[in-house]
Amino acid sequence: MNSEKILAQDLTQWQLPGMELHRFMDEMRERAPIVPILFMGTPSWLITRYDALEHGFKDTVGLPPHRVYQFGIAPLIGENFQSMEGERHRLYRKLATPTFRPRVVEKIDSTMLEDVANELIDTFIDQPQVDMVKVFTERYPYLVIARLLGIPRDEEEQFSRWVIGLLNFNSEPDRAYQCRDELWAYLDPVIEDRRANPRDDVISQLIHDEVNGVRMDEALLKSHIGIMFSAGSSTTHDSIGNLLYALLSPGDNWDRMWHSTAQRDQAIEELLRWEPAVSFLPRMTRDDQSTHFEGVELAPNSFVFMGIAAANHDPAVYTDPHAFNIDRGECQMMTFGHGPRTCPGMHLARKELRVTLDILLERLPQLKLVDVGASAPRGTIFRSPEKILCTL
Repeated sequence: MNSEKILAQDLTQWQLPGMELHRFMDEMRERAPIVPILFMGTPSWLITRYDALEHGFKDTVGLPPHRVYQFGIAPLIGENFQSMEGERHRLYRKLATPTFRPRVVEKIDSTMLEDVANELIDTFIDQPQVDMVKVFTERYPYLVIARLLGIPRDEEEQFSRWVIGLLNFNSEPDRAYQCRDELWAYLDPVIEDRRANPRDDVISQLIHDEVNGVRMDEALLKSHIGIMFSAGSSTTHDSIGNLLYALLSPGDNWDRMWHSTAQRDQAIEELLRWEPAVSFLPRMTRDDQSTHFEGVELAPNSFVFMGIAAANHDPAVYTDPHAFNIDRGECQMMTFGHGPRTCPGMHLARKELRVTLDILLERLPQLKLVDVGASAPRGTIFRSPEKILCTL
């Protein structure tokens, strides 16, 4: 591996499938806890070690987490709790995330999650060979969020197309704005109806929930529906693909899962450590002064990538970190962040992964990968297989 050649490329061009990323991170970790990289043509930084990343997540002064969302998704969907700071962030995080709280997730009907999985499997179970990304992983999480929101079933596919358009904002901005406008127009009468006639769905919750006498206005309602779809769906889609790759790669892991329901949660936890859907989470430094971090002076307005995948493979924390080891047992990880901005969707993500795994094992016990190498997760900020060709 030519590390200098990789470092000379822009982060947006890195693919580094499978273990290539993790071996490259080994080299970077040996160099320093934070290393210089290029992102969108500008000098940027990547945190490589577990203890340094823990420091980075806690440093909300030098690396204020809201700034990157102000530059990233907020120009498209508007202000949301992720682009807010301080007390305003805390208030709207409470208003925006009731569905993701542990006690609420426990009450989410697993039957709905199972129904979505079964409906998708029914569309391809008679085929001898399928790409599981195309027929399952890229569709399942969007349909789950659509049902939580109370979207009519005959409109779910259109909803998914709009959301995928939002996710492609950086590469196809004109298309993203068009999808945003169409989605907002669709939501106008829905919000009006739920305001007058509340239902047992997330849109009604967002409209009627109140914290300290504050409710969301219409612009914030729309932006938070957008962020729920874009952030919640894409990472679950990637995680399901990574889980299939891990369990279907050579070895007996798929058979172990079929024979032992007790080990399935362990497999999910190990997957979340071993190949997180968000490998490098971007943040930005302050705009008014330099930031001193791990012995390095970071210029104002610099991108700093939180190397989650690097930290999760740090040998100072994990024994044999590159091995996917279901028997590893409980361990700390950085997959959902650390500190005050920990991902609020982690409980729902774990539940979706478990229900999905149970249904896939029940319906597709003979699932086998056709090409292991072609199915390896790739990419940097978001990381997942491009295809998972399987025989049934």
